[in-house]
Amino acid sequence: MLGLTRWKGDLMVFILVFVAILVLFLILMLWSAMEHKFIVRKEYLIQSKTIEADSRGLSFVLISDLHNRSYSKNNKNLLQKILEEKPDFVIMAGDLITKRKPCYPGNAYNLLKELTKHYPVYYAYGNHEQYFEDITNNRIKYSDQDLISLLESWLLYKNMLLKLGVHILDNKSLLLYNRIRITGLSISSDYYVRGKPPKFEKDEITSNIGIANNKEYQILIAHNPVYFKQYIDWGADLILSGHLHGGLIRFPFIGGVISPQFRLFPKYDGGLYTDKEKHMVVSRGLGNHSFMPRFLNPPEIIKITLKSK
Repeated sequence: MLGLTRWKGDLMVFILVFVAILVLFLILMLWSAMEHKFIVRKEYLIQSKTIEADSRGLSFVLISDLHNRSYSKNNKNLLQKILEEKPDFVIMAGDLITKRKPCYPGNAYNLLKELTKHYPVYYAYGNHEQYFEDITNNRIKYSDQDLISLLESWLLYKNMLLKLGVHILDNKSLLLYNRIRITGLSISSDYYVRGKPPKFEKDEITSNIGIANNKEYQILIAHNPVYFKQYIDWGADLILSGHLHGGLIRFPFIGGVISPQFRLFPKYDGGLYTDKEKHMVVSRGLGNHSFMPRFLNPPEIIKITLKSK
């Protein structure tokens, strides 16, 4: 009898613990879902002797990792957040789309269509855009009919963006203002693999975009922030990145927990990093493309102001 009573007591404890864990899990999922609906804003001031700008400075909004998500119909909420910043231009640091869904028509296109009515838009590739480019250039072989359909959608999406006047910086460079150059770096999908990627050297950058001009202030849009040191060695003054989604789950005093490549505690999970008077701003992004949740990690847009030092 005593054994039966003890067994019932152990069972009750197990049930209570199970229910508590389930309730906690549901609360966390609800919190994560609520976080996804609110966009936070970050602002950074970058100063350099190379920048020639008026006393007001030159400002732009940085967007990354939208993954075809929409904040209200046609992304009107996100558009309004950007308009409120009154930037001089907008920079897209990659992964506006996802390789698993059609690009056009889609939420990313709808946002870009509206943005180009107000500002110049500069768009560099992330790993999802690069995936389609690698297929187009026969670096990735494919035969699946669904993938063919997605590739056709990507080609249409890119063509429509060009018609909108979006500046697609696929290993291309433009002189924006006096001595301020913006360059988009596209690197192979191999550098985004979940296993061990190939060694990344400065020569990989030079072979794609040439040599940096040290007489200009060089903005480099490079989606993967892991290679911060190589970007600096190449000659970048300001690097704009995303990709790591803020580490997906964030904890106070610790930061991001895991990267999309399943690496724990990524070093450059989000924010402003400085080395040798060079800067990198990493966006925590706006969306997700997989089952991985965001927790204590709300979507964000970033405003950056450039001023003469």
